[in-house]
Amino acid sequence: MLGLLGGSLIVAYSGFETSPRRGGTSTFVPAPEAYILAAAMYLMSCLALLALLRDRKVSKPSTVAAFCAWSAVAATLVAALAPT
Repeated sequence: MLGLLGGSLIVAYSGFETSPRRGGTSTFVPAPEAYILAAAMYLMSCLALLALLRDRKVSKPSTVAAFCAWSAVAATLVAALAPT
């Protein structure tokens, strides 16, 4: 869930902001570079879903349905978290 939420936040805000450990000014990471991190977070979430489904020995149609639901949740999160 955290990978899905984090990736959706990055996509919704078209980037993310990071700050150095010892203080200083924050740096905004814009969309092209930030989408690489968002893709990694979405991939992490997909792998976790696949591992959970395989552990339960779910059928292939159910696995496809679960990934379709995952995609719908990701799209809904991006729309819900987008700044107005």
